[in-house]
Amino acid sequence: MLSGIKEIVIIIVVLVGLFMLPRLLRRGSVSRTDHGNPTAINDSNRGVLRLAWLCSLLWVALAAVFLNPFAGNVLLFCGVGVLPVGLGWGIRWVVLGFK
Repeated sequence: MLSGIKEIVIIIVVLVGLFMLPRLLRRGSVSRTDHGNPTAINDSNRGVLRLAWLCSLLWVALAAVFLNPFAGNVLLFCGVGVLPVGLGWGIRWVVLGFK
């Protein structure tokens, strides 16, 4: 029963990563003529940001598949799956705040 749920979660994460994230990131893009802003997102940074989102989603999804938090491994899943992703995005948020 739980293996079917895991497969559905993996399919949903892949579909969201392939179809929804590029659309969401395109709406918040900065104009290409903004050269004075050091935090302006150019084409190469946008691709790296999309890759980071996809890797984050895949990391959490794969951690859910392999660590099986539904069977009582919630603390291990939070420590190995969710904490590194949250820490990475938190560090990025702080670094961008200083630029």
